[in-house]
Formats: sequence, structure tokens, C-alpha cells
Amino acid sequence: MATAVSAPPTTTAPPGGGRVLTALADTFIGGMGHAGSPITAAGEMQRMIASIPSAADRRLLQGLIRLLGTRIGTFLLTGRLEPFHRWDRARRTRLLLAWSTSRLVFRRQLFQAFKRLSLLAFLGTPDEDGTNPVWPDIGYPGPISRAIPQPKTIRPLELDGDTELSCDAVVVGSGAGGAVVAAELAEAGKDVIVLELGGYYNEGDFNQLELPMLQKLYLDGGASATAEGMALVAGSCLGGGTVVNYTTSFRTPDWLRGEWARRYGLRSFQSDSFTAALDAVSERLGVNLDHSRVSARERVVEDGLRRLGWHVDSMPRNVKGCTQDARCGYCGYGCQIGAKQSTLKTYLLDAYQRRARFVVNCSVDRVLTDQGRAIGVSATVRQPGRPAFRLRVRSRAVVAAAGSIGTPALLQRSGLRSPALGSNLHLHPGTGVSAIFDEPLRPWEGTMQAIYSDQFTDLDGAHFGAKMESAPLHPAILALVTPWRGAAPYNRLMRALPNMSLVGVLLRDRDGGGVQARDGTARVRYRLSDYDQRHMRKGIEAAARIMEAAGAQEIFTSQSAYVSYRPGQRGGIEAFMDEVDRRGYGPGQMAYVSFHQMGSCRMGLDPATSVIGEDGECHQLKGLFVTDASAFPSASGVNPMLTIMAMAQQASRHVAANC
Repeated sequence: MATAVSAPPTTTAPPGGGRVLTALADTFIGGMGHAGSPITAAGEMQRMIASIPSAADRRLLQGLIRLLGTRIGTFLLTGRLEPFHRWDRARRTRLLLAWSTSRLVFRRQLFQAFKRLSLLAFLGTPDEDGTNPVWPDIGYPGPISRAIPQPKTIRPLELDGDTELSCDAVVVGSGAGGAVVAAELAEAGKDVIVLELGGYYNEGDFNQLELPMLQKLYLDGGASATAEGMALVAGSCLGGGTVVNYTTSFRTPDWLRGEWARRYGLRSFQSDSFTAALDAVSERLGVNLDHSRVSARERVVEDGLRRLGWHVDSMPRNVKGCTQDARCGYCGYGCQIGAKQSTLKTYLLDAYQRRARFVVNCSVDRVLTDQGRAIGVSATVRQPGRPAFRLRVRSRAVVAAAGSIGTPALLQRSGLRSPALGSNLHLHPGTGVSAIFDEPLRPWEGTMQAIYSDQFTDLDGAHFGAKMESAPLHPAILALVTPWRGAAPYNRLMRALPNMSLVGVLLRDRDGGGVQARDGTARVRYRLSDYDQRHMRKGIEAAARIMEAAGAQEIFTSQSAYVSYRPGQRGGIEAFMDEVDRRGYGPGQMAYVSFHQMGSCRMGLDPATSVIGEDGECHQLKGLFVTDASAFPSASGVNPMLTIMAMAQQASRHVAANC
């Protein structure tokens, strides 16, 4: 890698914001890549900022960047009159490091925003030849197999202007919940239209390039986050999260079914029919335990668990013919070999073959109502390279399955008001404890998730605690979970990537957050309560002990401050955890990621505390049903796909009776 320099970056970037972004990228990159990398990253950062869905958030970030491009603005933000982009790299580094651990939450959050933008743009963006200049230096191969063009089995409607359609049921969202309802209704002979916010992609589109795939397949291009900075990872394409998830397929735990029945009065969860629904969706997805070959990355985790005598088991997965080889580690960006049994290959295809119609790149603006009943939806279609146009769908029933962020925002935009609407959001907040070993692990390769541990899932007798899972590590992922303490330390950690592994701490949270629609977009607020924070601490400690038992040479958290532990050092794990406590668990102190969003349109019997009834129908609006994870009464504690699908299958009978 090039040697870091202290002079301001030479740039041909545009004035103002472009120069500030180039300076930010130069600071975080610090000599990695080639001379033009900061400029390339800055251009990508501008595109990422422009795609932020919330106009208010976009304007705020753009305004702060513009301020840093002026003398007065830089003085207001930093106390120094010279514009930020004219500072040398050493001074810029000192400022960003000070912000990263500031007592002021705003400064920590601003640091995290700049860090994620800069490093994601740099690490995830390929050059024109499809490679990245930093990959050879850090031992990362980039794409290892070519996407082979394949015909698409579903043919969405081709609309060319303002359109009005009619049907029996319109389904908003095509992920786990929407797909099942669409297939069940179509099988019952109903005329179904499915509207999907994202585009339609299949194996021929999955090129294993991180940033392009994030931008195509994920909500907000992979940049979605809570107001406090927790990353929200959710699919946004035809097939939704089932296209990009890690194929982890847990059934609804018996204890959870009992909790929902007893605490919320939802007796159906303990019924034989719900068990039959779980059986049916598991069979259609091909859930099995025959494709859980442990990769080198997970082998060390398994070794640590077994040496400690802690629980470890094989992961149930919805795959057929999965090769479980190097390619599989890229499956979070779409499965190239078509082994993942997403809704594209199952329920959506079933619905299409029974004459269901599909519209992609379609943003549903509101539910249409008449005399207290849902009668359709109004939407906007934004096809690439063409002007946006309006779509109105008239229907006898509306099914909202846009996810736990999108569904409550849609209902709020449609005029529904309830104390429960948008409340009780649960996120399974997760963080990572990473470790460096003295052997190559190539952590980007192998089965997505082959093992898990439930050793700490019940820390209080009420099934709140931490599930331990692992995941492949790619460079852009490190932009989220690896601490940045200056270019040289970050360079060292990046070079250690081939020898890294990670234990993901996935928390079943008791105390949730909320979703509020503002300016037409969803605003998510969520902060760990003291109760949940204590469980997160236990999970982090357990993850460190696993890595220590596995023989790690160095262990570190995802905190902004570099909190690390070398087995055998003075004070042991206890001293390490004291430092973790000192550095904090709050916004901007610890990097958190949510792969599962649940509960924001809670199911229940009381309209004062819930949004929908046991049949999935909205208390306030007849003919409106909710069939995604937002219906969960509480956090599931396990990856929610099968639970969503079983609930959707149950609800589909009630939808059919209404249309």
C-alpha cells in the first residue's frame, strides 16, 4: 500500500461538498488503494447521500457537509476557521478521532455516518474492470465466480404510464409474508396483484460485488439506519429478505407460541393448525439439516464452544443442492447457483403460475378507503430510465406485507391513528466480536451459517438473552463493525481479514422502539434499554470467551474506541469487559446491526394495544390485513422467516373470505 502523507489531498473534485467528501474519504482511506481512490469514493458517497429516502435526513447531512466546506461553517463545527478540506490529513484524523468518542451523541453519530459512507464507498466500489485496488493488499479475492445470464421465470407487468388496475386482493410486498399470501390466494382462485418496492433480479444478476448488490437488493441501498445509527439490514427486491437472507430456518419456538397465547390471548399459536402451517412452509422451502458443512470461519467458533462445554448445534437451512463451497459466502448478495429456496423459487412462482400479476419498482403511497373499508392502494412506479407515473389498484382486500418499517409507515400515511401503530418495534439488535487467528480462515467463504449456540438465550427465565451466530466477512461489512482509530491501525486490521472470524451476538430484546412516517418516509427510533444492555454485555463477554477458547491471538469489539484483548494479558476477560463498559454501549459508542425487524403493527385482541386481530385484519379498517413480521406481538428470538410464513398462511384464509 502507498505510504500515508500528511498534506491535503490533491483533487479534481467539484468545489464545496465534493471537496469535503474527498477529504473525508482521504482521511479514512489514509493511503490505501491508489492516488485517485479518495476522488472515486467521494463520487460514490455523493450518490449514496442523494439516495437517502428521507428528505430531512438528506438535507441535514448535505448541509453539514457544505458547512465543512466554508470557513464559518468549519469554525462552528470544529472551532477552527480554515475549511475542513484544506486541513492536512493528520489534523483531520485528530478531529474525527475526537468526534468518535465524544461525550456529545451528535458528534459520535456524525463520525459514524462519515465513516460508513467513506469506507463502504471505498471498499465496496469496483473499478471499471470489476476489481478494487485494495483487495490484493488485504488478501480478498473479490468476486470468485461469474454470474451467468438466466431467463427470469416471472414476468412483471410492463406499464408505460398512469394506470388503473382491479383485482380481488392487492399484496404490498413480496417477501416472506406477502409471497405466501399471494400464492395461497391465487391457489384459491383469487385475482391477485403483488406490488414490490424493489426491482426483479435473479442468479444472472448476482455478480458478488458488494456495493452494487447492496444498492440493488437491500432497503435504501443498504444504508438504512435508525435515528440513533443502528444499521437496518432488510431486503428490497422481488422476493424481499428471502433473496438475501442467510437461509437460517428456525421454527417458531414452543415457548414463544405459549407466550403469545398466554400473554396476548392469541390461542391460535398453540393450535394444531399453526403447527401444520409451520410444517407446510418448511416443506415448501425444503428446510433441512443436510447442508450445514462448517467452514474454517465457523470451525474455530465451534471449537471454542465445545471446549467451553457450551451448546452448539447444526443450522436448519432452506436450500436444495447447496454446494457449501467458496461461492456460498457471497449468498447475502444473492445465490448464484440457485440453491436458496427464496420466495422467487417457491411461493412467488406458485402465485405467478396461477395468474397472479406483479409490478416491481413500485412504491405504495397509501391505502384507499371508503366508508371504513380498504378498497385498494395508490402507488408510484419508478422504472429505471423512465419518468415516474401513478398506479391505482382497486381491490376487495389489501394485504400490507412491506416489512416492519414499511408497513407501519404505509398505514400512518393512509390516515390510521392508533397508540400501537408504529410502537413496539423490536430489532434483534446485534453486534460482532471479532478475532484474529494465526491461521488463514478466508472468512468470506463457505456456508452462510452452519452452526449456532443457544447457551445464553434465556438469561432471566423469560427467554430474553443472546443467540450466537456467525456470518461471512467481506470488506464492506467491516465498514460497519471494525473500529477506525486512524488509517494505520485500520490498515492493519484490514490486512488481517484473511485470518479473522466473528461471533455475532443476536439479542432478543424486551424493550423496543418505534416507527413514524415523516415527509412520506419512515423514521425509526430505537435505543437499547438498560435491561437489554445488560444482556448485550453478557453476550459480548461470552463471545470473547468463545474466541479465547478457540485460540484467537487478538479479540476486539465493534466499539468506536478500539477495545481489544489478547488472551493471557493481565486482568483477563474481566479487565477486558471493564474497558468495554467504560467505552459504552450507547449510540455511536457500539456498532449495532439489525437483520430482523418485528412488532410495529402488533397482533392482539385489544385495539388499544394492538393494530390487527388474530385473523390478521386491522382493527380500524376492514379489508386491510397485515402479514409480515410487524404483526409479531414481541421479538421472536430466532430468525423470523418461518414464523412470518406460517402466520401469513393462517391469515390468507381470512383474506380469501373477504375478497
